[in-house]
Amino acid sequence: MKLPHLDWVNQDSPYLHQHQQGFRSLNFDGELEQAFKRYHANVFLRRMRWALLVATLLALLFVLLDAINLPEPLRSRVLTLRLGVIQPLLLLAWLATYRRGLRDHLQLIGGAVALLCGLSVAGIIGLARAHNFALPYEGIILVTVFFYFLTGLRFTTAVLCGWITFLTYVAVEVGVGFDGELLLSNALFLLLANVIGSVGCYSLEYSTRQNFLAQGLLQDLAENDFLTGLLNRRAFTARAELCWRQAQREKKPLGVVMMDVDFFKRYNDHYGHAAGDEALRQVAQVVGEHARRPLDCAARYGGEEFVGIWYGLSEEQLLAILESIRSGVEALALSHADSEAAKVVTLSIGMAYLSPQPQHSLEDALRLADVALYLAKEQGRNGVVSKKQIGRATG
Repeated sequence: MKLPHLDWVNQDSPYLHQHQQGFRSLNFDGELEQAFKRYHANVFLRRMRWALLVATLLALLFVLLDAINLPEPLRSRVLTLRLGVIQPLLLLAWLATYRRGLRDHLQLIGGAVALLCGLSVAGIIGLARAHNFALPYEGIILVTVFFYFLTGLRFTTAVLCGWITFLTYVAVEVGVGFDGELLLSNALFLLLANVIGSVGCYSLEYSTRQNFLAQGLLQDLAENDFLTGLLNRRAFTARAELCWRQAQREKKPLGVVMMDVDFFKRYNDHYGHAAGDEALRQVAQVVGEHARRPLDCAARYGGEEFVGIWYGLSEEQLLAILESIRSGVEALALSHADSEAAKVVTLSIGMAYLSPQPQHSLEDALRLADVALYLAKEQGRNGVVSKKQIGRATG
């Protein structure tokens, strides 16, 4: 996926920071790595399911071939490994992909199954050598290529499985006294298969991580305001609607808040638009710092106006948060010579505090918050007004 124009992306985006920092070690910083693991599991889930299903069917084919071609007692021992270890492991791993609770553990499950299957194949080759039966060793190369490229294992997991299987195979062949020249030739081909697999798997994961960052950057462009880094109006509306419906289900109160920078047009006229943009960025940072809980969100609503929603708090708690926002903006000490509210940039805040009812809508709450904001301006600005219903306000 092609990256969007990076000049258009909010400079505080964690996806942008990671892209600029690089990820040659195939590892992201902090929470972004956990988000990538979830993304990877979802992207490769179907591939893993099909790969395990195909592996199960192929393993059954080898069971049939071994049952026809192998002499006793070698046949019984090999079939014990195929039917008692490889087949059940593949089937269990395939079933695990359909359990949502195991989704975050599929790399561990898939890696363990791949490794045990590789070791079992090495064991089958060793059994054949011990019984002086010329069983083709190429099956272990097929297994190696399979879990590097088809099972959806990430680089680290696949490399561990591949190279441990390689070392085990060599150890088994040496242990049964296999011919030195043939062993050297076989080991060389298996080693090269692991080298190719390691390089290919690294490239595959690197590309997957690039796609993950590109999707994140595109999502930032779609949801975040370029100037302030807060949500834009469209993204806020979508998230606030979800929050509204959850509050209805759980009968929780909401604070829907409208905020406006006082006399901002005068600020732009006096200090210039570049200074105005910087002031909005700093105000947005103060607002955003107070809306970090999972169900809280804040956005730039347009121009110098901000909007926010806070979930499940008492009116007193919300008023304390909004007062902290108001005082935080004032504490920025951004000079505003043409303001009638103060000598610095200030914020007027209006809140609609209510428990959503079926007859209510988010638009109703926003209108009520806008009325409260109007009252805050009427009362001299640089203040907070809470309104529970039309005609009743408390400051």
